[in-house]
Amino acid sequence: MRILFTNDDGYDSQGLHAVADLFKNDHEIAVVAPDMQKSGFSHSLSLKPNVVTYRKIAGYPYDVYAVGGTPVDCVKTARNVFFPKPDFVISGINNGGNLGSDIMYSGTVSAALDAVHSGIRAVALSFLNANAAQSEFKRCAEIFKRIFDKISALDFPPHTALNINFPVGVPKGIVSTGMNTQETFIDGYDEYKNGELIPSGHRDYAVLDKETDEGYCLDGYITITPITTNQTEYTMLEKLSKENFEL
Repeated sequence: MRILFTNDDGYDSQGLHAVADLFKNDHEIAVVAPDMQKSGFSHSLSLKPNVVTYRKIAGYPYDVYAVGGTPVDCVKTARNVFFPKPDFVISGINNGGNLGSDIMYSGTVSAALDAVHSGIRAVALSFLNANAAQSEFKRCAEIFKRIFDKISALDFPPHTALNINFPVGVPKGIVSTGMNTQETFIDGYDEYKNGELIPSGHRDYAVLDKETDEGYCLDGYITITPITTNQTEYTMLEKLSKENFEL
């Protein structure tokens, strides 16, 4: 199988190579990832007249390209230039969880979604511990490698990716669950001199729905959540279709 690896933390991320290293002997792989930290870039991409720079990185047992663009740029340049016709895209392992509303902002998740939008099966992998040691990333990677055959054998619905999050510590198990829709990250900004604002904020789990991706992962479970690029809300669409809008 031809597998493309990417992320939003950069081409030299520990989490990225922890999982890529486990696949290099059994699959044809390549890494195409940002040349620097691109967390929070969501589904942004580079357009004319911008130029997407790149360089090939030596010292790895597989091809690694550092792209001067967003995670979505990495997927697009990979399938069009560096690694055509991948069978599967693995995005991550991200430094930090991508749970609930994080999904909207995550470059790691958006890379996977861009792949499935182009008809390529994809998963996003994230580890709740943003300051993890290499051994912890390796543990997550080994678990994913053990379940990959089962995941890759699934019949993915069109435009659907899997968002997988690993908890801190030894997992209690694996749970398939929905995305948390509550606002657990409370925005904040600290005023700075010269009219600048420094983004801050904090997590508030006081009303967290425990039977969601965020709830289960915080409780020690690996969570698997199917997500889709189709953002149509069909209940509202049905209501709209019954209205008689006239110019």
